[in-house]
Parts: sequence; structure tokens; C-alpha cells
Amino acid sequence: MPPKKSIEEKAEALKQEGNNAFLSLDYYKAVECYSKAISINFMIENNQLGLRENPVYFNNRSQAYFYSDRLELALIDASKAIELKPDYTKAINNKAQILYVMGKVEEAILLLKTVQEPNADTKKMIQDNQDYKQHKSVIPNEFEASKHKNLFNWLRQGASLFSGVKIEYYGPDYRGIVANKSFQPKECILYIARQNLITLEMSKETTISKKIISSKVDLLSPKHTYLSTFLLLEKRNPESYWKPYLDILPSQYDSFPIFYKPEDLDWLQGSPFLSNSKQNNKEQVREKVSDIHKDYQMISNIAPEFTQFSFEEFCWARMTVSSRIFGISIKGVKTDAFVPLADMLNHRRPKQTSWMYSDEKQGFILEADEFIEKGQTVYESYGRKCNSRFLLNYGFMVEDNDANEIQVTVNVNYTDPLVQQKEDFIQDSIIGSKQFRIIDDLEESTVCEFMSFIRFVVLIDERELKSLVNFHNKFRPTKTPPLNAMNEIQMWQRINLICTQQLFQYRTTFERDQQILKTQQLTHNQRNCLQLRMGEKEILYFFKMMAQDMIELLNQSQKELSKYLQEGKFKYTDYFDFYFLILLSI
Repeated sequence: MPPKKSIEEKAEALKQEGNNAFLSLDYYKAVECYSKAISINFMIENNQLGLRENPVYFNNRSQAYFYSDRLELALIDASKAIELKPDYTKAINNKAQILYVMGKVEEAILLLKTVQEPNADTKKMIQDNQDYKQHKSVIPNEFEASKHKNLFNWLRQGASLFSGVKIEYYGPDYRGIVANKSFQPKECILYIARQNLITLEMSKETTISKKIISSKVDLLSPKHTYLSTFLLLEKRNPESYWKPYLDILPSQYDSFPIFYKPEDLDWLQGSPFLSNSKQNNKEQVREKVSDIHKDYQMISNIAPEFTQFSFEEFCWARMTVSSRIFGISIKGVKTDAFVPLADMLNHRRPKQTSWMYSDEKQGFILEADEFIEKGQTVYESYGRKCNSRFLLNYGFMVEDNDANEIQVTVNVNYTDPLVQQKEDFIQDSIIGSKQFRIIDDLEESTVCEFMSFIRFVVLIDERELKSLVNFHNKFRPTKTPPLNAMNEIQMWQRINLICTQQLFQYRTTFERDQQILKTQQLTHNQRNCLQLRMGEKEILYFFKMMAQDMIELLNQSQKELSKYLQEGKFKYTDYFDFYFLILLSI
């Protein structure tokens, strides 16, 4: 038998080897090394060499189990470490963290309170629990917690890895993802294996989807329809492989406008998002419902068995698809997929994380783009979108959204003396209404097209029109350049009129909305509607003020304009380049 000291040194060397593997994120090798160290200790104790089992080895192996998503084994080792050393603070913190991730929140908090000198992590977990009680987040009930435990177990069985994060509960159908540890840039936050993904290709294999495909019917949203059909069929199947995932999907989408009650929709009156104007037949909420209903009717005609699902159920499925799927590429083929757990990430710009499907690792990978501190919410970016699109497709709003838009309408009638020549020139009709989505940025492409189209519409100089005809072979009204000072003034006058008429549609002013926001108790939906219409009004006021400034500027004499430019008295500093180019061109 080798001397006790040499065996003890060998065990310590194995522990150190395990520590190195752990720091290199090779948790399986770390478990192997710690297990060998524990075995040596066990041999020493059984041979009565006077060396007892080492709690550090068990606690270290517990951590390695934890970060390789083997929570039950992690809990056994953490408990063993505390059994060997009841005042082992690191092991207590470790066990509490494991319990917390397993959804046993109260048990974790009770354990943490036994620590006489709590460290920063312990204090934070206790504070998090207090925050729960103050409704900053919500402790899930047993039924809710059991659904998520089932999800975790199902994901682990599929070889997914996600021990570095936990679910934060804000309400029955509102959750987020929080970091259980700190993440460095480019570090993997979670990995969801291929067998845990629901892909578009899978959804096309249902009997109903095959009927739709073979009929060659022209659905408005075919991909969303296939995935929605798959969801509904699997939810009706109590033995579905996907049941652990389907069970945690939101049961309803009350914050989505297509499910709003009349009293909620009333807060949108006057908005192009929900307009009663006869001129605007493209308002978004009713159009969305109409599109979904058309698809529902077509599917029911092709596959009568689909009528087992109500239109309301189909709406639920479609909103689940539109708000949760990821666009990925598998073996070079672009597809859409449900990605469990990753679909609980909430939105933030600029983006904090990046995701992709790895053919090599056969799964979905979410990586950190920046340092993410332990306890911090993990976000992904849904992209640069206006609040009307966030509200319609995701059911939420972004404060101070620099991508806000409003849909405005430009009307053209037969009173234009050059209407026939204009239509002959572009070989298309301009009579009627044309919608534009504009943003408070004069350099945005949609804004440029909006202004260009109005230049063309208000053009009354036949010679200018002939100049355009002679200069352009294939001309589009949305590409009309600045022509002359009078045309530019008339364009801004029309913009001012469009904005004034739209502002008149609202029941309240922007100032009144601000007052309501500060003084009234609003529901979640009411607040979203109020902030949506305030964002629209801000854009309209921006263009009204811009129109007034530009009309004043363009009415100056050439001498006065030159003087302004030479003496640096140009007051329109925010858009100096824009104004300067306009002035030069005319």
C-alpha cells in the first residue's frame, strides 16, 4: 500500500485537473477527475489510513454536474458535501442554486437563510425572492412549476444544455430568461438539440398540410398555417412527444390586438392602426383578422376535418407561430422552427445575443454578444420595428422607439389638370389613395418615396412634366426629385394638410395623452394603445413643424437664402444637409 501522503497528493492532483477542465468548460472531464479523486479518498478511508471523505471534491463534482445539466446528480453531491461539513457555505450556496433552478424556490430560500454570513450570491437570491413578493416577478404555483420541470427534463432527455440560465416568472403567460452565471462574449448561453425543435418541414408532414399542399391553394400565410396546424393537432394528442413544450405555451394572448375587447379597441380610435375612415381600408388589426379568417376558411374547405378546431383556436395558433418561431438554416436549407426555452427571451435593442443553428453540433445555439452578468436578464433582438408591428405580432410596446412609424394616405382625384398626361407618362393610374408608412427621419427611404410621390401629385407645370418625360425612360412617381421652389412649397403644404387631417381623427391631443399617462390608472392594453397613438402623433407633429419651417424657408428670396448660408444663421441645424441639398437642387 502506498503511503497515505502520496495517495492524498494524487487525489489533490486529480482535483486540480478537474478544476482546470471545469474552467475550460469541459464539465464531463471535470466530473471524471473529481470522481477519481473521490474514489481514492474512499479507498483510503476503507483501508483505515485516517483520511476522511473530502467535501470539496463532492461540491466541485456537484458544480460540474450542474453545468452539464445533470441536476439530480448535482443535488446528491451538494447534499453529501453539506453532510460531511454542515457549515460549508459554498456547498450550501451551491445546493440552493440547484434547488432554485429545479423550481424549488421556497426550499432554496430556506436553505440560504441558514448561512450565518451570506455572500453576494446568497444576498441576491434572497433579494430576488423579496422582489417576487413585491410583484416585480411572480413565484409560480405548483402546477406552473411542474410544467416547467417537465420541460426541463424533456429538454435534458433530448441532450439540450441550458444550466447557465433560469426562467423568470412575471405572470402566467409572461416569462423571461435570466443568467444563472456570468457569460463572456462568444460564450454559449444555451444549446437546444435538434430533437427538441419543431421545424416547418415537420409541420408539412401532417395529413391536413399534405392536403393543403396538393390542392395548391393560394394561402395568405402558408408557412404559418402549416406550423399552426401542427400545433393544434399535437395539442389534441395526450401522448404527443411535444407535450412538455406545448404545455408551457401561453394559454391566451390578451395583449395581442386581434384579441382585444371593444373597450380596449376604443383607445385606438383615430389611429390608422384601427381606423374607421372609409378612405383607409388597410388598417392593420381588422386586416390581420380578415387574413387569418380567409386562411381558416380555405383550409376547412380543403380538409373538412380541420373544422374540429374553432377559428379562435386557429387565431391562438397563428399568434403563437408569429411571436415565437426562429428563422434558421439546417444543412443549407432555410426553415422556421419553434425553439423551446429560447422563445422565452424578451426583446432588447441593441442586440445582446446572437443565435444560429449548428450543423456540426446538430442544434440551436444562443451566444452572448457582450458580457452578461449573473442575475441579469438575457435578451435577444426582434429587430428594428415600429411599435404598431411589435403590438400586432408580439403584444408589447417599446418605450422611446426610434423606429416608430405611422401609415398616412395620399389622395389623388380627377381635379388635377395634368392627371391624364401623368398617367400616360407612368403607364399606370394614380387616381385614388396610396398609403405610405413614414418615420420622423427625412433620410429614410419610405419618407423619400412619400415626398417624391407628393411632388409628382402636386406638379402643375406641364413643362416640368415634359422634362421628366424626356429625361427618364422608366420613371416612377416615388422617385420624383426636387423640381423647383413652387413645387417644393406645394409638396410641404400637402404634407401639412395630410398631417393636420390625421391629427383631427384622434379624440385627444398629444398633450392630453401625456396627462392621461401620468394621472390615470391604466390597464396593460390601455397603456399600450395610448403609447401607440402618442408615438403616431409625435411623427405627425414632426412633419407639421418641418412643413411650416420649409415653407417659410422656401418663400425667402435668393438673396436672403444666400445671406443665411454665408453668415451661418441657418436655424434648421438638425437637417442642415437635407435642406442644403434641396436648396442646391432647385
